[in-house]
Amino acid sequence: MLSPLPVAVTTPPAAASVPDATPFLTRIARDMVARYGPTDELADLVVVVPTRRAVVYLQNELSLAAEAGQAVWSPRIAAMEDYMVELAGVQVEEPIALQLLLFEILRDIDPKLDFDLFVGWAGLLLQDFSNLDQNLASPKKVFEYLSQAKALERWELTAEPAPQSTTAAYFRFWDDLEKVYRRLRRRMEHDHLAYPGLAYRLAVNRVQTRLEAGETLPQHVFVGLGYLSKAEEKLLRMLRKARRAEVHFDGDAFYLEPGSPNRAGQHLRRYQELLDLPAENLGGPAELLRGLPRHVRFVGVANASMQGKIAGQLLAASRRQNPQAKVAVVLPDETLLLPVLHGLPLDAVPEYNVTMGLNFQSTPLFNLVDLLFEVHLTGVREGSPETGYGVPRYHHLAVSKLLQHPFLRRYQQWLDKQDEQEVFHGMLDKVCRTIVRRHAVLLPAEELLEMGHGHPIIEALFATWDNCDDIIRACYTLITLLKKAYQDQHSAIEAEYLYLFFTLVKRLESVFDCREQRLSVRSFRRFLYEQMKATRLPFSGEPIADVQVMGLLETRALDFDHLIILSCNENVLPAPKRHSSLFPYDVLTTFQLPTYADHEAATAHQFWRLLQRARQVDLLHILPGAEGTRTGERSRFLLQIENDLRPQNPGMVLEDLTVTSPVEEDLSEEAPLPTTQPNRDVSGDLVLEKDAGMLQALREVLVKGLSPTALNQYLNCNLQFYFQRVARFRENDEVEEALGPDGFGTVVHEALEDLFKPFVGGRQLITAEELPELLKLAPIMVAKALRREEAGRHARADEGLNHVLGQVATQLVRRYLESLLTQPEALPLHIQSQEEALQATVYIALPDGEKLGVSLVALPTG
Repeated sequence: MLSPLPVAVTTPPAAASVPDATPFLTRIARDMVARYGPTDELADLVVVVPTRRAVVYLQNELSLAAEAGQAVWSPRIAAMEDYMVELAGVQVEEPIALQLLLFEILRDIDPKLDFDLFVGWAGLLLQDFSNLDQNLASPKKVFEYLSQAKALERWELTAEPAPQSTTAAYFRFWDDLEKVYRRLRRRMEHDHLAYPGLAYRLAVNRVQTRLEAGETLPQHVFVGLGYLSKAEEKLLRMLRKARRAEVHFDGDAFYLEPGSPNRAGQHLRRYQELLDLPAENLGGPAELLRGLPRHVRFVGVANASMQGKIAGQLLAASRRQNPQAKVAVVLPDETLLLPVLHGLPLDAVPEYNVTMGLNFQSTPLFNLVDLLFEVHLTGVREGSPETGYGVPRYHHLAVSKLLQHPFLRRYQQWLDKQDEQEVFHGMLDKVCRTIVRRHAVLLPAEELLEMGHGHPIIEALFATWDNCDDIIRACYTLITLLKKAYQDQHSAIEAEYLYLFFTLVKRLESVFDCREQRLSVRSFRRFLYEQMKATRLPFSGEPIADVQVMGLLETRALDFDHLIILSCNENVLPAPKRHSSLFPYDVLTTFQLPTYADHEAATAHQFWRLLQRARQVDLLHILPGAEGTRTGERSRFLLQIENDLRPQNPGMVLEDLTVTSPVEEDLSEEAPLPTTQPNRDVSGDLVLEKDAGMLQALREVLVKGLSPTALNQYLNCNLQFYFQRVARFRENDEVEEALGPDGFGTVVHEALEDLFKPFVGGRQLITAEELPELLKLAPIMVAKALRREEAGRHARADEGLNHVLGQVATQLVRRYLESLLTQPEALPLHIQSQEEALQATVYIALPDGEKLGVSLVALPTG
């Protein structure tokens, strides 16, 4: 249930002036239609908004702003990123093709460059080039600064590094960076291609050239932008100077006041001065945050997955209370999309739109691919060290995890229904059981094929990968086989996963020439995972539905009546402070390139702007100490609402709630909070009645005989005795990679038995003269016992921990023999017999007068 924490709640005054809460895009659309509609200039405008989602919303608002029966031509509306690429007149190249082009350029400069090492930092270098261009930094000055900074590091060396050393190559890399950048840029401009940042630089240069040539550009209206790159700043500044641009930011006086400590207005205050904007173009600035009555709830949950269930119940309550309200479920952590979608109640929320696609890395199929690479990367490599390929023996844990994946289990269910393939029925279970029975720690691909009777799916999973052609071929085979199990209408989403995976592999196959690029398994995986990270499974729905599920970035310029924001914890909202750049931090600050501080300020503006017109706000956060969370600390934005906004807004109601048990009822203001179910009395021991069947089973156990171990087990816990000796419950068998305690004891016992066998029956006494020879034989007998214990298993006696245990067993045997010399009267030693069972029968009188015979059995070893 939800437990309210003590928070002071301010009741709104009876008569309060409520500011105008008309949605931002609605106000902009009405203003444009009123000003440009009568003169037919509306169609000549170019309207630039921050996101493609805002394009759809503004188009809808323009249609609503036109009077009934009035026809207006819509202006050109574009997202900022798309418009910059359009102005540049280039095509943005794919990341993989960019990295291969960059490698080609670097290889011309350094022929010894290793491709696998290059793959590790190529993405970061391209990102740094993109940031440099997008923020119009001078390449010459940046790379000169970097070269001089690295020259200072050389001074700290005691001696000049050798020309062929790694240190020398490191410094040469920084000296050659400008040359690499220039060559890459020339190649891309020649082919009319660009990476994102270069497209921004080219767009600004082209606009500047057109303006200097006296060309008249169309009138621009920039709407709802937030943090701007230096290229965007310059574009707006040039168009403003030429009187060809209007700029409308959506701000609030709460964070725009001069001297405000809130970083949400940090950039907007600078843009107002830079672009010479009146206060009206920054939203008034309106007093929406401090003047609009709103109900805010902090909802603490125990773990991340519970947020989806709670969000669904909050949404259901909201739809029942106000079916016409515009509601947004905002996910700063996109991995929560599936839990949220599963938590939405279809009866209360039959229609909703998911603006954010499902990241491929969040799908079960990605988990299958990840396990497949784990199998091939964690085995024992006995292939060619030059290529890094060759994994002939796979670890049993990775193999078992892979074979138990839901996708493969579903395929096995389909296979079991094929009557003509009866030999493959239950194949995956049989393979797993055979691995356990053989205690196979490392399995060759040939043995796995033999266990699976040569089925194509076993070959696709475990055939050795010698080059990336083999990886691609295995993926194609896997897709072809799995899609047979997902052909029914109820498996549409799994079939979509397989299709997306097919397109990814096809794209990589077209980009790579595997005979020229000798990719290791790890490098191919890196490229594949980069593609998967950028691939999203799209959802179809009404774009302007009343209920939207979206990421925080997609909310820019949009307004909603009710907000449900998840993951309001530090290191999620805002994101953690990470320096993801090859350039040192002082380079970023010196040349005004974006740092994590700029990203935090941008996130702050997105959060506070989103709250401006919302009347109901639910902020879900994970409580401290929750398992698996990055941090249990509340987001700083929640603390700012509690300690800064609430004292300044008399019309705000703030509740601090905690979910203390699974919620069975809907959460709403009017509905009473759900109560916990009364705890059932679960105290007391488990009692088993001795009926006729149990007494018969006990008699059978007693007649067979009780060992001392069994008697001790009964005295310690009679229930454990029943489960193990009478009911015969057994733990699941597992692969033993090393000898267990019982196996180790057996090895020591058998080694001593073999050493003492010639002396059995008193034919010969063990004297001090015999001990040196026995000490020499001890390692041989232990090794022999180890081989006997490992018969039929894959865990060899000379591998891993078994080798160590063998050395320990040898030491134990030697110490025992050596101790015979120091013990008084221990020698000569007379060996009467070995492994002779001793048995006696004891009669116990039962309450009915019957006597029950109990056999007691004792053996020299357990």
